[in-house]
Amino acid sequence: MPITYKFACIHCGQLHDYQPLAKGETAYCSRCFSVLYRQRQQLIDTSLALIMTGLILFVITNAFPLIGLRAQGITQELSIWKATSAFWAQDYYWLSALLALNLIVLPLFELLGLFWVLLTIRLAWQPHGAIQIFRWLSELKPWGMLEVFMLGLLVAVVKLGDIAVLVVGPAFWSFIFLVLTMAATTAYLDRFTLWQLLKPCRANTAGSGS
Repeated sequence: MPITYKFACIHCGQLHDYQPLAKGETAYCSRCFSVLYRQRQQLIDTSLALIMTGLILFVITNAFPLIGLRAQGITQELSIWKATSAFWAQDYYWLSALLALNLIVLPLFELLGLFWVLLTIRLAWQPHGAIQIFRWLSELKPWGMLEVFMLGLLVAVVKLGDIAVLVVGPAFWSFIFLVLTMAATTAYLDRFTLWQLLKPCRANTAGSGS
């Protein structure tokens, strides 16, 4: 007898039975008609490509200057690492830790964690570690604030332009594309579908060991 999975709509709480979908199909809530889950075309491969792009942009963002100010022939460049260390040197320990957590640690963990989860599904590896990582990603996702920092950075660019000559570093553009890439990854990935895809990996590894 097949097992029936029930789950609730995140918007209205209506219970539904899980029904497998064909490629390209979408399941909608019977009460509020919001999207429940999708079976996207090339879900894993496209998501892996987005994650790898995000990792490259992350390295560029942290390796090069973000912005610089030129006044009286002197240019001061600022990177994410310099910003966090400057706040630490001025005894703003909590602010420095918050910047490092939200701009470096959490984005890197999200990118590497999703990469591991998708690679586990793609290659049918042992899923126990991927399941735990995916659970952590779901819990930590609301704490990511890259978009807020990007808005603050854009405001600072406009304000500082009136004081001195602003020099936009290569990390500025890579940071903007990093935020867009991570947003696109979040929008493209269907988390319910990923949870369902992790279960066959467990079945495959269990069957291969018997």
